[in-house]
Amino acid sequence: MYIVKKLSPLKNRLLKKYRLKQYTKKAHGIRQSVIERTGREVVTKKVKEEIKEYSKEIFGSASLWPWLALYAEVKGEFIPGWLPNDYFQIHLLDKWNPRQFAEISDMKSFYHDQFSEFSVEPLIMKVGGNYYDSHWNVLDDDQVMDLLLSNGKEIIIKQDGGIAGKGIRIIMPDKLKIKTLNDYEENIVIQPIVKQHEVLSRIHHRSLNTLRIATFIENDGTAVLKFIILKFGIAGSRLDKLNTGGGMAFLNMDGTVISDIIDGFGIVIGHTHPDSSITLKGLKIPSVKEAVEQCITQHNKFPYTRFIAWDIYVDQDSKPKLIEWNAIRPGMWVAEAHVGPVWDLDSILN
Repeated sequence: MYIVKKLSPLKNRLLKKYRLKQYTKKAHGIRQSVIERTGREVVTKKVKEEIKEYSKEIFGSASLWPWLALYAEVKGEFIPGWLPNDYFQIHLLDKWNPRQFAEISDMKSFYHDQFSEFSVEPLIMKVGGNYYDSHWNVLDDDQVMDLLLSNGKEIIIKQDGGIAGKGIRIIMPDKLKIKTLNDYEENIVIQPIVKQHEVLSRIHHRSLNTLRIATFIENDGTAVLKFIILKFGIAGSRLDKLNTGGGMAFLNMDGTVISDIIDGFGIVIGHTHPDSSITLKGLKIPSVKEAVEQCITQHNKFPYTRFIAWDIYVDQDSKPKLIEWNAIRPGMWVAEAHVGPVWDLDSILN
């Protein structure tokens, strides 16, 4: 049973005020970087006043203008209907995704049980200091190393609770010592390195390039698609994470790429991949519809959190498989800026 410690009304207000201040600071910082890198400033005094009026009318406070201004810098214009990221994170996401349920998405060692055949099957899990195979049979140290060495290929080690690539390690089993695994204090899952579809490999063969599929449970209880992002490595990176120099592009439901390459600041950085020289816009990614349908099916089975970001890869046989899912930090602001408004404000605010 989960025990959730509730803050007093005063402490809750102070915490929200602090978080809003931090989000505002972040928006100003990213916006300044966008202006410096693009060499233009879209939000003039007149546009800023328009944004503030919109923010006050729709969200009850003109102080929410910085994220909307950032969106405008990224998009090149202000679009009414946008949802500020700070309002989303603090006033909506906290309510939609209660912490005690959202934190389940951090349990990477439990994915294969939770999502059965949809998830990549692990080689080994270390949970509570003990080792297990994929069927939860207990393993001793020698059995762990025998199982890893018999795999004969690169493995990837992930920590429960690891975010944005933190704690991920890719290594050949014969370069790994059992002491290294024993030294992990966190629960870990060890998976084989998987092979992706040829179309995705051509974009950047060094990284596993994934689909970020965002789904949301509407007021009537049905899960729906909100947006789809293709994430990929750049400059030889083994990871597709934006914080490690990766890139992204937006897709439509049939798998067609509908944008140029975008970085973690939301800035368009080119038409072609800098390593492979492939033009992404117009490229058709396989099995996207099937991946979306799987995510919606799985979300309908876990309605405890209303907004989920799923990371999916497509294997060599065109089968979509779950890599990770995120209900704690399912970001949305770059999507809101580029392909939004993503949200039906009348529905989510009333």
